[in-house]
Amino acid sequence: MEILQSVIVILFFVTCAVLIFLVLIQSGKGGSMGIMGGGGSQSAFGSSTVDVVEKATWYAGVAFFVLAILAAIAFADGGPDILPGNENPASQEQSAPVNTPNGNTTTPAPQQNNAPQP
Repeated sequence: MEILQSVIVILFFVTCAVLIFLVLIQSGKGGSMGIMGGGGSQSAFGSSTVDVVEKATWYAGVAFFVLAILAAIAFADGGPDILPGNENPASQEQSAPVNTPNGNTTTPAPQQNNAPQP
């Protein structure tokens, strides 16, 4: 299970880096290019790369969310055990020592469940 968790985390970080890169290289769709004398296609890869970068961003975004859900499932613990009779002795509370007035330290006896058995 640890190997699967490591692979998911590595893929998640690579997908994050690719998604950040793809978002940063996209050109804005606002009208601000008209003020700067721009407009038209100023891409080094031709006019159709806007569609390619946009599609790649969508795919990276979907991969990001899928890996996030898989990571949540892979790292989830079993949750609380609520079925009766499945008590774990390691999880029982332990009492702290009690100081008596004469300076001696005593440990209280554990409480016993005196409930009638069905």
